[in-house]
Amino acid sequence: MYFKMISFCSLLVTSMSYAQTKDEGPTEILNVMPSKCVALNEGRTCYTDVKFAVTAPDIGDYCLRESSTKKILQCWANTKSFIYTLNFGSTESISYELISKQKRDTLAVTTIEVNWVHKIKSKKRRWRIF
Repeated sequence: MYFKMISFCSLLVTSMSYAQTKDEGPTEILNVMPSKCVALNEGRTCYTDVKFAVTAPDIGDYCLRESSTKKILQCWANTKSFIYTLNFGSTESISYELISKQKRDTLAVTTIEVNWVHKIKSKKRRWRIF
């Protein structure tokens, strides 16, 4: 009885995982790994190597740029997919966007979040006479 229950559960889990992999939707255009950077203390600069993986819908000319400053990091010509490695260093979260040079529009946006392990706490000041 116990063996039948275990085999039924494993069969159910296997069939569910197969159905999930089969029904996956379209892949994202702009993937970033890692999407979070963790610094030790609040306000400190977080450093990491970030990889952008781009899978565009069509072959064309594309650029990767910062969203806030519109600074272009790099452009690629006549391609559909590419990988770019960025030496990330910031005290705050930064968004990046993939743009098409032909259509001059934004195809995808992603954000690298900066988090801290320890937040800065304000110290209480106690007055002492002696």
